[in-house]
Amino acid sequence: MKHCIALVATAILSSTCILAQSPSDQQRVGLFGNYTYDMHAASFGAIPGVPNCCPEFTGGTGSGIFGGLTYLSPIETNLFMDIRLHYGGFSGTMTSRQTLPVVTAAGTQTTAEIEHSLTSSFTQIGAEPLIGYRITPEFALRAGILAAYRISSTFEQKETMLQPANATFETGRRTRNETGGDLPFVSSVGLSFTVGASYDLPLNANRTMFISPEVYYTFAPFSIVDNISWTISHLRAGLSVSLIPPSAVDSLDAFQLFDVARRTPLPIRGQTNVSFIPSVTAAGIAEDGTRTGEQAIKIEQFASTRIRPLLPYVFFDEKSLTIPDRYSPLNSEQVDRYSLDNFYNLDAMVTYHQVLNIVGKRMQDKPSATLTLTGFAGADELMPEATQRSQGEARAESVRSYLVSTWGIDRSRITIERREAPSNPSSTTDAEGRAENRRVELASSDASILAPVVSSDTMRVFSPAGVRFTPSIDPQVPIASWTVFISEDERLIKTFHGETALPPSVDWRVAEQEMYIPVGARTIEYMLVARDTTGRVVPSEMKVLPVNEVTIDQKQRSGSQDKTIDRYSLILFGFDKAELTSEHRSLIEAVRGRITPGSQVRIVGYTDMVGSEEYNQRLSQQRASAVAQELRVPNATVVGNGERLPLYDNQRPEGRFYNRTVEIIVEAPRK
Repeated sequence: MKHCIALVATAILSSTCILAQSPSDQQRVGLFGNYTYDMHAASFGAIPGVPNCCPEFTGGTGSGIFGGLTYLSPIETNLFMDIRLHYGGFSGTMTSRQTLPVVTAAGTQTTAEIEHSLTSSFTQIGAEPLIGYRITPEFALRAGILAAYRISSTFEQKETMLQPANATFETGRRTRNETGGDLPFVSSVGLSFTVGASYDLPLNANRTMFISPEVYYTFAPFSIVDNISWTISHLRAGLSVSLIPPSAVDSLDAFQLFDVARRTPLPIRGQTNVSFIPSVTAAGIAEDGTRTGEQAIKIEQFASTRIRPLLPYVFFDEKSLTIPDRYSPLNSEQVDRYSLDNFYNLDAMVTYHQVLNIVGKRMQDKPSATLTLTGFAGADELMPEATQRSQGEARAESVRSYLVSTWGIDRSRITIERREAPSNPSSTTDAEGRAENRRVELASSDASILAPVVSSDTMRVFSPAGVRFTPSIDPQVPIASWTVFISEDERLIKTFHGETALPPSVDWRVAEQEMYIPVGARTIEYMLVARDTTGRVVPSEMKVLPVNEVTIDQKQRSGSQDKTIDRYSLILFGFDKAELTSEHRSLIEAVRGRITPGSQVRIVGYTDMVGSEEYNQRLSQQRASAVAQELRVPNATVVGNGERLPLYDNQRPEGRFYNRTVEIIVEAPRK
């Protein structure tokens, strides 16, 4: 047993070195069971110390069962470790026939046929670390070693006289050398090599539980008994059931954690229970993600015209038929006061979350317009296609019911249409793509119903465009979670949070939280809060970024030269697409008419964060170049920013869609 404990411990510890850098949120634990077809290969006549007249055993077969625990953890994309601990039993029967000349009692010569049989049975426990590679998200290949400690090894053997029918051995019986018991000289530790394959079948829509048919071949090159040639390999087939453990729910939300951290004394090195000291630094970054070295934020106001595109999709939560609260449902009193003029100085994401109210208001104003809704369940819903269509229709009905009951739109003006898949589907091989397909699409007979929102605003331009925060702890020890807080006068502006190791840095596009930075703000504060493995809150020193804002009134009073900045966004670029649509060309034509001589034009392309950074950089440049070619403005600056410093949060489907964009920024002297 000591050999077994050492063997298992060695396998787990050696694997831990690999797993230490794996994302914990995709680890899986489970059970497996395999039926084994056991293949014995041999070349011996007798077990050492056990009498047997067999000329040679050459092989045989048997069967058994392996079962135990499995633990999977990713190493990197498509590569993972599967550690298995098992208990197994297997067996085998080897036979050999021998023909010998004999003399009968009557004195005549004949031949005798003798069968030599050896039956064996084994039980063992073992550790089997395997490296796996996913060919597809479901299908994976594995290879590794099986290190086992044999708990029991028994055998039974005998020789049987088959022919002549009335012949016996010298003992007067038709059998001899019948014996059995513990198999002598067995190697207590065995080492084998395993290759195999598995296919994951999700058991729930969340894809957190799986049943996986699997097949393995375990090849044993070493003899199971000392001093003879006898190896046993296994062909295994069976199932494993695994699940992704739910993440621990933090008892503190962001606001509570921020409040606790601000009231917690700073840790002092060497103090009791202080295992690390957190810190965070900040530096300005430009649009292309390069450091500017600025240690303050300058905000300048400009008169501006904005065009905010309206994404004609409503995204639903998994397994839900209810419109998410972020789509700003209104009551009857709010509907009566609702005005499209209220979108002054709101960014595109805030505007988008009003899409149903904007559509409702425009449908009221255009009584001849009709609307078509098409709902989709999403490819990750585990249900028949007919049921998926039914769920998609139910989601579309939720949207229609809101427009009818809240905005008073006649039900006959809103049609629900059936379609198998979205018009421009996202990838179904990852959770982000499936979430994007879980939506209701809106289309109208009147283009003005879903037209971009146009307003004349006061634009605030931030310099630098972003801030890069670099968090660290000293010494580098495991932590449970980390959070970077950005605040102004005790008011939270932005948080970055993770439950893995600290990232090298996190980038914040300042304009993304423009509405949370009040005019007249003098400082922005930031801090890092880490939670150790016991859940204790450990804050860093609160640091300050000075803020300097120059308003339009200040520039007018000082007589300094001013300019207008108009910003136009172009979406929807399809997933992984750079081709312009008819809607894009219509908007580009409208923008071209607003550009005057002397204007400076900048065309900037963006992508979401799906895919490699290098590929996204090329894609964003292609999008920007396509717009520039259509706009036909001499000396325009055309750049692709890729996924660097994204315009919007990539965590939600709408954020990813709005990041698949090109912005046209037109600056002109103000007269």
